Amino acid sequence: MSEITSTSTIVQSLNAGSGIDIKNLAQSLAEAENAPLKNRITSKIEEKTLTISGYSIAYNSISSLKDAMTSMDDMRELKTTGVVSSAASAVEVQVNGDEALIGTYDITVQQLAQSQSNMSNSQSGSAATLNAGGGFSLTVTLGVATPVAHQISVVTDTPQGVVDAINAADMGVSAILVNISSTGDDWRIVLNGPTGSDNDFSVSSAVDLGFAANPLRLAEDAIVTMNGITNITRSSNTLTDVIPGVTMNLLQADVSQAISVRVTEDQAPLRAAVEGLIAAYNDFNLLLSELADPDSDISEFSGSLASDYSTVRMLRDRVRSAMLADSSTPSGSFSALRDIGVELGSDGQFSLNEDRYNAAIASNFDDVVTMFSAGTNDQSKYSLAAKGFAADTMSALDELIADTGALKGRQSSAESFIVDYEERLAKIELRLTAAYEGYLKQFAAMDALVDQMQGIGTYLDGQFEMMRNNTRN
Repeated sequence: MSEITSTSTIVQSLNAGSGIDIKNLAQSLAEAENAPLKNRITSKIEEKTLTISGYSIAYNSISSLKDAMTSMDDMRELKTTGVVSSAASAVEVQVNGDEALIGTYDITVQQLAQSQSNMSNSQSGSAATLNAGGGFSLTVTLGVATPVAHQISVVTDTPQGVVDAINAADMGVSAILVNISSTGDDWRIVLNGPTGSDNDFSVSSAVDLGFAANPLRLAEDAIVTMNGITNITRSSNTLTDVIPGVTMNLLQADVSQAISVRVTEDQAPLRAAVEGLIAAYNDFNLLLSELADPDSDISEFSGSLASDYSTVRMLRDRVRSAMLADSSTPSGSFSALRDIGVELGSDGQFSLNEDRYNAAIASNFDDVVTMFSAGTNDQSKYSLAAKGFAADTMSALDELIADTGALKGRQSSAESFIVDYEERLAKIELRLTAAYEGYLKQFAAMDALVDQMQGIGTYLDGQFEMMRNNTRN
């Protein structure tokens, strides 16, 4: 091809031959010959690329619908409890488990739990010498029912040294150093033990530090009354086992104040989950219609699945069937979305019948929760036990969007078509090059023949001119 191109270029540069740009002519003819097929294949690639985008959008929409179901597959997500104290400044409350017992509890705080506290004799400074520069030992005995003696070695015989040694022992009694006087010459070691009457402690040492002579307060239990039950005692002000599933933090004692602690069932999460499910399905349904509509121009992906309506219909039918299916754990009179007032309209969209929903929840909340969650938490998807409507639907959606599911299969097929089309385009390019070189070879031969004919004509003209000149002579 390079030899033909070079020859034709030289002929044209000498203003010989036909004068036609045979390279452009050969290129134009080769492209015209291959353009229809090339355009058809390019169009197919664009169509398949757009279809793959449509599959991806449908995949994401189904994934969003599955995500909406994840807020309904565990009982704890739907059946939650809340707790309120009528005097939070005196008794703070919070739910501490899945089994908080619904009810109202009257609490009176008779006494707060407190720890024993003792103070040492006065020292002139934090570095005052307590034992003429020598270390000493002290013993802290903690507990009444089962007392435990802790031997502590004080290496540095100063008030600060005593504090550091006691805290380093980490045995339940802590120490701080307090300067009582504004002049800075009255330093005291203050000891604090755990709360509760069984956590009395005593201190003995070779050096009399004065703890026994300076008691500040005694260790005491918290005492409460609940629903008329008096003298409920605990060693801490944090009570976790008085009201099942509720933690109470006691902050103030007042025998004249009755505090109401109400444990109630919170139905808002179920309502939010049902509304989220309806919205996710309706979004999926509208999006699928948009992907299948060849006349829509709402987005660049509108109509991207118009050429594969069988897949659109399959997705719509299977998702709708999953949403309308009965739960594998029906409870009472509730087995499907229709039983709580979820209705399918003529436009294919779901809506919630408020009256039916409120009636169902008001009288059969536990049955509705069981229908959705099977009354379980964290159940494995591999379990053979019935799982409830939410997990049933998630499993059905997984069959569509799993790596081995319908959508991935169709996407892989479309990608294979694109690879095939690109290979065909590469072959067309080879055919175009061959056609170009063939045309160019023919035109170069034609150009050479024209040039030859022009040379013969010029020669004959010269001979005829010589003959005329001879005749004149």
